Amino acid sequence: MPDFRSLLGKGNFAFVRHGESQGNRDGAVQGRLPSTLTERGREQAREAGLWLAKRKPDVVLTSPLGRARETAEIIAHEVELSTVRELPELTEIDTGIYTGLSWAQAEERHPAVHRQFEQLSWDAVPGAEPSAALYERAEAAWAIMFDLFREGQRHIVAVTHSGFLQWILRSTLGWGSWMPLISTSGNCHVSELVVDNRDLGGGERSLYANWVRINAPPSGDREA
Repeated sequence: MPDFRSLLGKGNFAFVRHGESQGNRDGAVQGRLPSTLTERGREQAREAGLWLAKRKPDVVLTSPLGRARETAEIIAHEVELSTVRELPELTEIDTGIYTGLSWAQAEERHPAVHRQFEQLSWDAVPGAEPSAALYERAEAAWAIMFDLFREGQRHIVAVTHSGFLQWILRSTLGWGSWMPLISTSGNCHVSELVVDNRDLGGGERSLYANWVRINAPPSGDREA
């Protein structure tokens, strides 16, 4: 579980699910399959970038999968950063035997697995990345972002995927299983954690770390 008490200073971590991909449009379980953005997905990324620009991000991190990297590059352009940094830890979960199927196909071909899926989520699917590995990977991603924060990069944007974003959130709460699920399904929706830890002197600190939005659409009030 990431220890936000170890950070000193003020900053924010903004996590963005990639824009609509061709796989999303077609209703496929993508996992780690390659898939590019649709034009709608590119517009969603531009909207997210405009919304994030007011925070003046220091760095844009991205999953190496194409749909995430394309989203990150559009966001970086809108926030006036010249490059993005790939972080393999942010890649999507391995979806095992469901990969490439529609949800209807998955239920038809693997009915017993599908019944268990409703109770155990991806831990029920053969070949899918297990919860323990996902939790460990989320902690590794946080460790890298903590290092960036300590180096002075206090406004961090990370582009990832709906499945792995579950574990970014879960790891901060110490949850090691899929249930209960957290809604992270909106393309280019933003989940943001704010940190404000201050040294008060005399060995005392004021500590604050809070999820201020989860799966929020980057539209409407640009000053929120």
